[in-house]
Formats: sequence, C-alpha cells, structure tokens
Amino acid sequence: MTYALRLHRPGYLALPALESERLFTAELAEQGLMVPTGRPTTAGNWYAQVATPDPEGSRLAGLTLWHPGQTLESLIGKDRGPATWDWFERTGALLADLHNAASGWNPPPAFTRHRLDADGLVGEAPFWGRFWDLPCLTADERRLLTVARDLATSRLADLADPLLLIHADAHPANVLVSEGHLGLIDFDDCAWGWPVFDMAVSLWSASSEPRFGELRGRFLAGYASRRALPADVLAQFDLFLLTRTLMLIGWSADRPEVAGDAAEWKPRLIGKVLKGIEDLNRT
Repeated sequence: MTYALRLHRPGYLALPALESERLFTAELAEQGLMVPTGRPTTAGNWYAQVATPDPEGSRLAGLTLWHPGQTLESLIGKDRGPATWDWFERTGALLADLHNAASGWNPPPAFTRHRLDADGLVGEAPFWGRFWDLPCLTADERRLLTVARDLATSRLADLADPLLLIHADAHPANVLVSEGHLGLIDFDDCAWGWPVFDMAVSLWSASSEPRFGELRGRFLAGYASRRALPADVLAQFDLFLLTRTLMLIGWSADRPEVAGDAAEWKPRLIGKVLKGIEDLNRT
C-alpha cells in the first residue's frame, strides 16, 4: 500500500478534531465509500507530534492511505458544459451516499468537529472569519456584504432540516476518479452542516454558467437516485451558493498565499454576491 505523510498546519485543527476526522472517514470506508483512511502509529495513535524546521518547531503528522487516480478537476478542467454533466450527476449520487452513511452513524461522545450552522456561516465569529469586516473592503462593499449576511441569516433561521456530518468542501478538486469509481478526498473541512450546503459547494464553480439550471438538474437527479431531496432544495441551493461565496471571501482574505492579492479575487466574488442576493430574493 502507498501512504501520504501529512504535516498539519499549526493553529487550524486541534488534535481532537483531527482524530474525529479519522473516525468519520473510517466509518465511511466501512460503508463502502472511497475516502482517505489513516494508519495508526506503533503506539496506536492516529497522529504523532514531530519536530520541524519551521518557526513553530513541530507539527502533527499522520499517514493517509493513497488512492491512485486523478481529481475530477484535473479531468475536466474549467469546463462545465454538457460533456461534464454525467460527472456531476455521479457526484450528486456520491454525496447522497455520504449523507446516507453519516445520517446512520452515531459518533462517540468525544467526537468533535466544527459546526457550519448559522453561527458558523454568518454569525459574529464565523468559521472563515468576519467576511463583512475585512480591511481590504471598501465602505460600499462592507454595506453590500452586511446586506448579504442579514439576508442569509434570515433565511437560515427558517431551515427545519437537521444538521449532519458533511464533507463541506466537495468541489471537483476534491472528487477523486479512480478506476472508474468516484470518491472524496481532503476531509479537513468536514463539519456538522446542512446537506444542501454540501451540494452547493460541489456546484459553486459552475454557478455562473448560462446552463447552470440544467447542470444542477442532473446533479440533483443523481442525488435523488440515492437519497430523498428536501422539498425546498432549489431555494436552499440559492441560499447556500450565496453563503459559500461569503465564506470564500473570508477564506481568500485569510489565505493570500493561495488566493493571491485581494485585487485578484475580490471583483469576481463581490459580483457573485450581487447575483446571489438577486437570486435569493426571487425565491
């Protein structure tokens, strides 16, 4: 077997949350999903603290089973046209399988993962930061994001669906294609959240496409083939596409080494917020 050695970024996830991730992926693998699973140390622990030459001095290290294959993003690139829709339909079915497995599992008492509920998405201290209060924003942008936050808060308060454990980052770069099978990698962000948020993350990169409604229909057909859809799934989709955009604004500001300077990402994301408000106000 081949394993990947992961050295975890200090200050992001504490050891109990990382150990809980291992428990969740082990359960998913037991139920037949292709997901990363860990190999314990000789002492029987999921992680070991190892010395590193960076300023922190040490990091948590863990071994993760390596599945051969390629990501869906590397397979289809930026294309979201009809030739890719079968892949998204299959991704919908994959997420339904994950949600079915999660809803039937009772985590142990010590299990801990963050919550992408209303507080975690748009509360006073959301998981990816106060996106409406960033130094890189203009006064007009702050007002716009405050309007978006208030709208999302109001709509989230109306949701009756229970939270369950979701992947929370199942975009095409985290969908693995291996020998014709689909799986999920990178469970760093897995959390308690709403299932439709998981779906919206998967399709967010396609949400500006002219034929997005048709692509979403194929995705939802795949999901519905394995698990019942909420009655208000389309309205929830608009809500969670907007909250995903708000989250990405906070993420981009927090990760300039990945997202680049605000001048590179801000115009596109602010434009998507404007469209997200319009779409949500129509539902």
